[in-house]
Amino acid sequence: MGGAAKSIDEVIKRGFAQLLKSEGFKKSGRNWHRSQGKDWLIVNLQASRWNLEENGKFTVNLGVFVAAVASMAGQNAIEGKPSEPSATLRTRLGTLVYGRDHWWEVTAASDLDLVAADLAEKMQSTGIPWLESHLDPSRLAAALKDSPSLLSFSAALLSGDRDEATRRLREAIGLRPAARTYFLAWASNNGISL
Repeated sequence: MGGAAKSIDEVIKRGFAQLLKSEGFKKSGRNWHRSQGKDWLIVNLQASRWNLEENGKFTVNLGVFVAAVASMAGQNAIEGKPSEPSATLRTRLGTLVYGRDHWWEVTAASDLDLVAADLAEKMQSTGIPWLESHLDPSRLAAALKDSPSLLSFSAALLSGDRDEATRRLREAIGLRPAARTYFLAWASNNGISL
């Protein structure tokens, strides 16, 4: 393991892991999961593939997996804990905090305590509230509003807004005509007529 990887692991040990543990998350490698019934909150710390020797970068990926939305969208059931890429809704902590993609840096000169404190503070003040709030069907549906996908239609329908699900479906057919048959099959299975 290189110097950057060791530094990133130190940042995790110096506050990030403890924060997530106190919030009910279970750690596996650089992934943390918290179940909410059949749903999951997911945190993944991703190191840059370009990390060299002592210099490195990492980011924090966040995901909310909502089983009812995934099922209605036709996704296969997930055994065990879902991975962050299979989440219903995903973002990065840096995007939430800074409004753009952000990677934390570690170098031989970095004060790892400061990096760890900054990361834990941002996770506590922004990341965890974002994860928890998007378990709400209406918030999830609103976050998926601009996604022309089965997840978006399903979230809208499950939030109780059939008209919005239908509007999204019509718009998606216009944006993605190659998926028309796929989208119409979903509509038929869920009692929506266009």
